This record gives sequence, C-alpha cells and structure tokens, in this order.
Amino acid sequence: MTRYFSIFFLLLISLSLFGCGDANPDAPADNQPHPSAWLKDHPASALATVDFADCVGCHGSDLQGSDAAVSCYTCHSFNTTPPFTIHPTTWTNPYVNHRGTAGDTVSCSKCHGDDLHGSVAAPSCFSIDFNGLSCHATGPGLSPHPLDGSYLLSINHGPDAKLDLTICQACHAQAGGPGSNPRFNIGIESQGGTGCEACHGINLAHPASWADENSAIFHGTSGNIQNACTLCHGVLLNGVGGVGVNCRDCHGPFPTN
Repeated sequence: MTRYFSIFFLLLISLSLFGCGDANPDAPADNQPHPSAWLKDHPASALATVDFADCVGCHGSDLQGSDAAVSCYTCHSFNTTPPFTIHPTTWTNPYVNHRGTAGDTVSCSKCHGDDLHGSVAAPSCFSIDFNGLSCHATGPGLSPHPLDGSYLLSINHGPDAKLDLTICQACHAQAGGPGSNPRFNIGIESQGGTGCEACHGINLAHPASWADENSAIFHGTSGNIQNACTLCHGVLLNGVGGVGVNCRDCHGPFPTN
C-alpha cells in the first residue's frame, strides 16, 4: 500500500510541474518577475504566438497591464496599438534620428536606465562609440554646441565649421575621408532631419563670399585644410575624385600653402 501511495504522490508532483504545459515556458513563476535579461530577450517570445497570446495572461487582454504586471506601453510609449516599436515609427536609423529628440531623457530612461548609463535592454548614452560609430562619452544632450536652435544662426555655427568641417562631419555627415564627398544630410530634426543640407543644399557647404579674400569668412583662413577641404576637393585638392573644384586653378601646385 505504501508503495502505491508513493507512486501516486510522485504523479501528483509531476502534474504540478507540467500541468500548465500550454502556458509560456519562459514565463516566470507565480508573483515573480522575469529574469534580469528579459527586456533584451522578450521580443522573440512575445512574437512567438499570435496576438501576443503568451503575454495577455498577465499583462491584460489589451496589454495595458493587469495586477502586478506592467503595461507594455510603459516602455513602448510611442505606440498606441501593436505592432510595438521602441522608437518612433518615423525613425529609420536610431543612431541618426535620435539626435533631435535625445533631450527627452524621461522616455529614453525607460530602456537606457534611470541614469542613462545603459541596461540589459539598451546601450549607455555615455558610450564613446556604438557599433563603431562615434558617440558622446559626456552624455546625452551634451553635444559640442547648444541644442536650443541658436546654433543654427550662421554667426554661431559658421566659424566652428570653418575652423574644422570634420567636427560637423562626426554627427551630421556620412563617414569618409579625402575624396569621399560625404553628404551633410544627417540630424537636425528641427530642419526636417536633413542636416546641414536643409540650408546649404547638397555639396554646398560654403557661403557666397567664400572666395572673396576681403570677406571676413574668406576660405583662406580655414582650419584643418588637409582633412576638411580634401573631403570634397580630392586627396590632392585638384578636384580629382571630388565634387569640389580644382583648388590648384587658383592656388597653383601648393594649395595648402
């Protein structure tokens, strides 16, 4: 009799462990949070069933939260209905598109951590680089210039751009060295997200008086000529491989002198 009772008892334990086999196998135990890496790993599980069937049991039929389970819209705050995205649907490239809205640290902190130093779900906003792309180690909102729109005035950004155009290139242009003809069409959400080209046009970085040696913004006093000017005027500043003019037409064989 004791033997049969033991077998019956073992069967009960087995049923208690596996009786909910239809539920999400990755779901936490009753009243327990998800694993620490769940934010990073949950998208695949959430999409594994139709209409988020594995999620609605705890997060509510509308995914707006239920009891202790949070609303999915707590993080997916840019969404009103599925399918969910983390960033606004207008963002085609988070690295590029975040530049105009990174001041909204409240929304960013939901994934990037309360102090924006990163989490298991998102990288730190204080990174030196991300996937080989230049970032801001000093933190979000601390760009090399003001973000209140005042820097758009030519008297403010013009001298800095003239001093070293490659500084602008780091955030507002495509990557590339001499002869790469980078488009300065990245960022500046207030100008339609088209970057410097919103005002300067394509490959038109210079003001009208750029060639006037009597002008206060005469190009002859530009800085970092070997790296900045060669971007569009070619490696040898002779126009070969670049969309810019041949600097040697005016300067002779030594345009950097």
